[in-house]
Amino acid sequence: MKRWRNSNTIQIIKPWAVLATYIIVLFLFLLNFNGIKNSVFSFLSLFKALFYAIAIAYILNIPMSKIERLILKKSKEKSFVTKHVRGISILLTLCLALIVIVLMVNIVVPQLVDSLVQLFGNLGNFFKEIITNIDSIFQYLHIDFKLENLDSITQFLNMDWNELFKHTMNFLGTSAGGIMDNVMNFTSAFAIGFTAFMFSFYLLGSKEKFIRQLRSVFVAFCPRKACEFLFDCGHRANTIFTSFVGGQLVEACILGTLYYITMRLFGFPFPELIAALIAICSIVPVLGPMFAMAVGAVMILSVDPLQSLWFILYYQILSQIEDNFIYPRVVGNSVGLPGLWVLLSIFVFGDLFGLIGMICAVPTTAFLYTLFAKFVHYLVKKRKANVSVEGVTYEE
Repeated sequence: MKRWRNSNTIQIIKPWAVLATYIIVLFLFLLNFNGIKNSVFSFLSLFKALFYAIAIAYILNIPMSKIERLILKKSKEKSFVTKHVRGISILLTLCLALIVIVLMVNIVVPQLVDSLVQLFGNLGNFFKEIITNIDSIFQYLHIDFKLENLDSITQFLNMDWNELFKHTMNFLGTSAGGIMDNVMNFTSAFAIGFTAFMFSFYLLGSKEKFIRQLRSVFVAFCPRKACEFLFDCGHRANTIFTSFVGGQLVEACILGTLYYITMRLFGFPFPELIAALIAICSIVPVLGPMFAMAVGAVMILSVDPLQSLWFILYYQILSQIEDNFIYPRVVGNSVGLPGLWVLLSIFVFGDLFGLIGMICAVPTTAFLYTLFAKFVHYLVKKRKANVSVEGVTYEE
């Protein structure tokens, strides 16, 4: 009888003890949140090369998988090519990546550097022309507009920008500490990048093995239903991210080439710089292209205000063609996220995680959106309800 009472008392006290322990741990966690966060990030920074390698391998896996499927489709069964299809696919993917890098270095980068040198070399005239052209537009529209602090603006515009640029470069060149810091930072970044790049090919060569090991860990430590749920989430996330990342990269290349050719054709200034900016910014949906258009319009405004207006009109027409004909064929509708959630996700993730958050916002939100929609559908089905615009009906 006494033993039964002790057991009953333990069963009553146990949930309260667990709750008290949870509250204490949560309180300590919130009290030392910054220290714990810094410790976690410091620990994760030790595996920076591994994280970069996973990201590189994930991107390279997109063309590699297509090349591998194409080789298997065209080659005979049990042939030399079929037996070594993974190594051949990795080699061809590496060649493709090197071709893209060589084209960027030999064609795009020199023209981009020339545009930047031209822009920074005439930075004073650039600002002066913008102010002058804005003033001429206001005069043409008969708008009486006067800038406040005009003397300060004039003094700012009359600065010797070339001399300032030379002094800045001389200071950076003669600062021993700055040179050593830059050299060390570049060496460290290059070592991490090169290690990650080489390690990514090892991950690609044995990706099935690593996936099987990861699944084995989940099966060993998680219940069956939890494993099935996690594997389903992994499959959905992989489908969404692969489609989005691959589509956005192809889309960026197409947009950069399209805008460069058409800007050359119509005689817009700074075609290399603006086309490269549009290609890079298009990786961030919605806000990226808008930012690129605004910057491009301001740059052209320094040369010709009327041409700047024509550029905005030209950009809108070309973006409509891209949105209706190119984007659906390249990226498709696999993300399946409403426009409102796209904008909201970019703002929220951008505020929390910066540029990386803005890039990953859309596929991450699309993944969470599909999971939440599936959960809601499960609950509605469990309640035996039929939801429509007119109302809700329940099955008897």
